[in-house]
Amino acid sequence: MARKKKDKPKYDENGKWVDQDARVLSGIRRAYRLSPQMQETLAAARVELPPEPLKNGKPGKRVRVRFRCAHCDGLFPQKTGKTTNIQVDHIEPATPLGRTIAEMTWDEVVKGIFCGVENLQVLCSIPMKKNDGKPSCHAKKSAEENWVRKELAKENLDAYYKGDLERRVKELREDYKLYLIDKAEKLAAKEERKRIREEKKAAKLAKAKK
Repeated sequence: MARKKKDKPKYDENGKWVDQDARVLSGIRRAYRLSPQMQETLAAARVELPPEPLKNGKPGKRVRVRFRCAHCDGLFPQKTGKTTNIQVDHIEPATPLGRTIAEMTWDEVVKGIFCGVENLQVLCSIPMKKNDGKPSCHAKKSAEENWVRKELAKENLDAYYKGDLERRVKELREDYKLYLIDKAEKLAAKEERKRIREEKKAAKLAKAKK
């Protein structure tokens, strides 16, 4: 007999609907996807390519629509099946680095998401498994922002709010570049050790067969 799942409480200790903030944020993001700012950003990145030729060699009729990534300059279809290949990205994050949505008013959240087109760009977002194991431009940008947020969370931000948080964020962005270099070097060293082990193993097997 299947165990009955424990009912999730609808309200917290203060009588607030536990899903309220998440639902409100989801609604704001859905509305943003219909905004003229997002549509203008997509239109600016839109590129029309000639139709693909048909199997019989005749020219096709449907123009191929692609969108240009602001970082790698590649051209990508908006979707391939159920996979979304591009994202309209906030150049400066909608939730400023060093802050969380929980610390912001809803007016601040809406203002951050519904920014001007000058703070929006189209980035490729193809999943790694469909991109030869390489992260997309959107994934790389998100990884950097998440790393900076994690580092800021370790620090006393009150000191930066009184001083210059923007300067600290710039410093951490530079630190992230060094972090990536160090990570790549460690990965390369790991692969080299693996290669040497495999060579030794192959040599040992070849010697045993003689």
